[in-house]
Amino acid sequence: MGSSSFHSKELRRALSEQALLIRAFSMEDHSSLQASASVTLLEGNVITIVLTNQGYRSDQSKEGPFETIEELLQCVSPLYARKRRSTLLDALERLSSQQSPHEKDTTGGGLS
Repeated sequence: MGSSSFHSKELRRALSEQALLIRAFSMEDHSSLQASASVTLLEGNVITIVLTNQGYRSDQSKEGPFETIEELLQCVSPLYARKRRSTLLDALERLSSQQSPHEKDTTGGGLS
């Protein structure tokens, strides 16, 4: 696989993992040095995200580059940040409620 496809595939993968927390995305240009995508945020505005060897950047953020797509999206989209936090808390609650009482304390009552 050539280096020109790495950035494109990685950006597509990262955005696909965020599918429930963004409205839509479409891949745009890519080269051996970067790839870009047009992303529609939950708020409805469209931004361009660029992935380079240095990380993720957006035309909507003065900060960056960001190490992860999640960091960038939390910076540019308050609704993304809120929904992601809510999703994580819901998942933790489900995990907690699935444990039986004896599984919740497996330490035997104290530290050794």
